[in-house]
Amino acid sequence: MKLRFVFVAIMMAIVASAAGAGEVDSVLKVLDAEIDRAPGLYTAPKEAMLDHLRMRYGRSSTPMARFDACRELFEEYRFYQSDSAYAYARRMEDIAQTMGDSVRIMQARTSLMAYFAVVGFFHEAMNIGHRIDPSVLPERERIDFYLLFAKLNQNMESFAYGTPDLRSVYVAERLKYYQAAIDQADPGGYNYALARLESARLGDYTLEQTITACKAIIERFDPDAHKKAINYSTIGRSYMTLGRPDSAVYYLALSAIHDLRSNTRETTAAKDLATIMHGRGEVDRAARYLHVAAHDADAYNSRLRKVEINSIMPLIENARHTRLTGQRMILLMASIVFAAMLAAMIFLFFKLKKRNRSLTESHREIREKTIALEDSNTALASLNSQLREATEIKDQYIIQTLYSNTDFVNEVEEKTTRALLKLKGKQYAELSSILSDMGVRREQARMYASFDSAFLKLFPNFVEEFNRLLQPGQGISLTGGKLPTEVRIFALMRLGITATAEIAQYLCLSVNTVYVYKAKIKARAAVPKGSFDEAVMAIPKP
Repeated sequence: MKLRFVFVAIMMAIVASAAGAGEVDSVLKVLDAEIDRAPGLYTAPKEAMLDHLRMRYGRSSTPMARFDACRELFEEYRFYQSDSAYAYARRMEDIAQTMGDSVRIMQARTSLMAYFAVVGFFHEAMNIGHRIDPSVLPERERIDFYLLFAKLNQNMESFAYGTPDLRSVYVAERLKYYQAAIDQADPGGYNYALARLESARLGDYTLEQTITACKAIIERFDPDAHKKAINYSTIGRSYMTLGRPDSAVYYLALSAIHDLRSNTRETTAAKDLATIMHGRGEVDRAARYLHVAAHDADAYNSRLRKVEINSIMPLIENARHTRLTGQRMILLMASIVFAAMLAAMIFLFFKLKKRNRSLTESHREIREKTIALEDSNTALASLNSQLREATEIKDQYIIQTLYSNTDFVNEVEEKTTRALLKLKGKQYAELSSILSDMGVRREQARMYASFDSAFLKLFPNFVEEFNRLLQPGQGISLTGGKLPTEVRIFALMRLGITATAEIAQYLCLSVNTVYVYKAKIKARAAVPKGSFDEAVMAIPKP
C-alpha cells in the first residue's frame, strides 16, 4: 500500500512538472510576441500622448496650468525616460518657487526625490527627501512619499549589505516609513496591503509567505500593469532564491510582459529573466531578453541598470558566440557532407540516366518485337480460323459428296448392267429408253440441293446476314430449304470460289448469266455496289 501511495505521488509530481513546463513555454511565447509588437502597439501611442502633453504644456497660460502639465509629463516620463523626467521635475520646482506655493514645492521635491532614487543618486535623493514636509502633502501623496522613502532606504540597505551596523539603520528607517504609511492608508486599499507586506518581509516573513501575499494582492486589487509588474517581479525573485527556476521564469516573464504593456523602461525583470535563461542553457532567449533590458536602460538612461546589465552581458554574449561558432562549424560540416552527397547524386543521376537510356532502347525494341509478334499472332489466329472453316467445309462436302456419288454410281451401274443386257438381247428400243433415263438432270438437282444443305449447315446465318445487305423489302427467302440460283452464286463466293468462270462451270451457267444474276442482286443492295462482294465475304461463320 505504501508503494502504491509513493507511485501515485511520483506520477502527480511528473504531471505537475509537465503542466508547469507547458505554462512556462506559453508565457515565454507571449513575451516574445509582446517584444515584437511593443513598438507599434505600446510605444507609438505613448509617444503620441507625450506629444499631446508637451503641446498642452506649451499652450498653458498660467503658472498653475504649466505646473500641472509639467507634473503630468513627469509622471509619464518617470519610468520611461529619466532625462525628460528630471527636466520636468526641475521645471515643476521652478514654477512652484515662483508661485510661492508650499504644497506645489513639496510635490516638486517629491518628484525630484523619486527621480534620484530611480536612477541611483541615493545621496541626492536622501538630501532632498529630508527637505520635504509630508504633512503639507495631500493624504494620498503623503502615503506615496512614505513608500518612496522606504524604497529609497531599501536601496541604501542593498548597498550596505555586508556592513551590519549601517544596514540596521536603513532597516529601521524602512520600518518607520512603512509604519507611517500603514497608519495613514486605507486598511482596504492597495498601499496599505503593500506597506504591511514590505514591513512583514523585514521580520520573520518567509519567501513562501511573500509569494502568497503578492499573489493575493494582485488577485484582490487587480492593480495597473506597472504595479502588477512590480509584484510579479517580487514573486519571480523569491522563486529564484528558493531554487525553483521554472516558477521564477514564469513570473519574471509575466513581469516583463507588464513592463512592456505599461511602457516601463526602468525595470529588472528582463535582466533577471535573461540570467535564468543563461543558466538553463537557452542562450538565444537569454541574449534577446538581455538586449531588451539593455535597450530599456539606454532609452531610460539608467546608470544603475546599465551597470547591472554590463556585469552579465559578457557572459551571455560569450555563451552566444560559442554557440554560434559551434552552429557555424556544424553548418560547415553539414555543407561539406551535403556537397559530397550532391556530387554523388549527380554522378548517380548521370549513370542512371545512361542506364535508363539503354533500358529505354531495349524496351523500345522489345515493344516493337512484341507488336510484331502480336500482329503475327493475329494473322496466325485469322489463318487458323480460315483453316478451321475450310476444313469444316471440306468435311461437310466430303460427306455430302460421298453420299451423292455413291447413289449416282449405284444408279449408273444398275442402268449400265440393264443396258448391256438389252444390247446383248438386241432390244434396241428398250436400250434407248434406259440411256435416256440415266438421271443427269436429276443428279444435277440433287447436287445443288446437297450444296445448299451443306452450305446452310455451315452458315445457318447466311440468309439473315445477306438480307441485311439488301434494301428493306428486297430480301430473299428459301423455298424448300433451297437457295435461289443468284444467291447460290454469292454462297460459292463466300466459300472462296471467286472466279466467275469456275462459278459458271459449277452451276452449268454461262459467264454472262452469272454477271447478270450478280447485277440483279447488287441493284437491290443497301451498301455501295463496289463493296457488296467484300461485304458478302465478310459474313461471319457462327
